[in-house]
Amino acid sequence: MTTPEKKIERREHKRFLVQEGVYALLKNNSSKLGQIKNISRGGLAFSYIVDEEQMHDSFKVDIFISNLGYCLKDIPSKKISDFHVDNKLPFSTFSIRQVGIQFNELNHSQLSQLDNLMRDHTTGEQN
Repeated sequence: MTTPEKKIERREHKRFLVQEGVYALLKNNSSKLGQIKNISRGGLAFSYIVDEEQMHDSFKVDIFISNLGYCLKDIPSKKISDFHVDNKLPFSTFSIRQVGIQFNELNHSQLSQLDNLMRDHTTGEQN
């Protein structure tokens, strides 16, 4: 009988689940918009509808909250992962992907705004 391998946690920062209505807009030659799934001081993950535009490895991200007019702009970032996720709508023809993003150097103001967002708009720590 084999024992399951333990997954080694490599993340430096705790990851938090995000409330509904918090979105990320990836900006480069093409734009991707999607609901943020989780966030930390080191990065975030969000789902987006696949289009024909290729995602670059480095870009800037805006984080905004739809009903509050809140926006954290131009976070320098890079793609860590990008994979297909099942579309939960039964007859949908859209293909959905989830991208994992690592933040690059954030200035003091961006870090402060990010901390406030995580304090006020998350629902708890993700395991």
